[in-house]
Amino acid sequence: MKKIMLMIVVLALSLTACAPVATTPNAQQLDEIVQATFTALTAQAPTAPPAVTTGSISGNLSFPSEGIPPLLVVAFNSETGQYYWVQTVQDQTTYQIDDLPVGSYTVFAYALPDGKMVGAYDQFYVCGLHQGCNDLSLIEVEVQAGVVTPNIDPGDWYGDPTQWPSMPNDPSIPNLEVGDETAENGGIAGQLSYPSSFIPAMMVVAFEANSESYYYILTNENSSAYQIDNLPPGTYFVVAYPGGDSSYPGAYSQAVPCGLLATCTDHSLIPVEVKSGEVTQGINPGDFYAPPGTFPSAPLR
Repeated sequence: MKKIMLMIVVLALSLTACAPVATTPNAQQLDEIVQATFTALTAQAPTAPPAVTTGSISGNLSFPSEGIPPLLVVAFNSETGQYYWVQTVQDQTTYQIDDLPVGSYTVFAYALPDGKMVGAYDQFYVCGLHQGCNDLSLIEVEVQAGVVTPNIDPGDWYGDPTQWPSMPNDPSIPNLEVGDETAENGGIAGQLSYPSSFIPAMMVVAFEANSESYYYILTNENSSAYQIDNLPPGTYFVVAYPGGDSSYPGAYSQAVPCGLLATCTDHSLIPVEVKSGEVTQGINPGDFYAPPGTFPSAPLR
């Protein structure tokens, strides 16, 4: 019996010696354990990127002159009236307005610094700016999320600037020259004629005498009268261009009050005074009989 008990004790001691012994981790091991635990706790599943809710509009720029002045290109939201803009530099030929909320927009370009000349993206431009293009309605541009809508070219510089939205008077836009809104502009009006059996469509231009600025209106075929509004007070010369062509201009010259007779040989332009809040009447650009080169060329061709 004693011999059996001794063998049991020896076997137990042997098994104890073979069992793994628990050890206390050192400082480096503790740091590794803590770091692994922290990583496991802070690990997160990849999150989806935020949904795109804006798009862009881009296009080509033009101007009825030898060069393209600095422009303010503006997209007006058709529903909210909010506007978004980009400013271009001299002779820049393309633009892009980013971060536009999804929706419908109309697009205009304003010649800086005063925005008196306005180009629009409308049916007249898409038609080719030809005399037979009679639809002057604006084109609604749809902006989609994450998409750049191209070929939106505000190139119709031939419409009446007063029919389009004025350039935004926004102090955050640099290099703007905004006039005194309290000053009241005037206008020029008169009768149209042409040495033919009909009166062609015309571009009637008021040239400011003391600067390079000019204002114009387009008339339809057989229109017998015109009126150019929103003219700053000052002195102007008035010339009419059939079809917008410089080949056969008619002007308000000394030959008009003379009666346009063969003996009326003075074709010098008559200065027209525009006063604040008044429309100067009786300015009839009917002198189509002056020698070629007498009157200024059409500024938009």
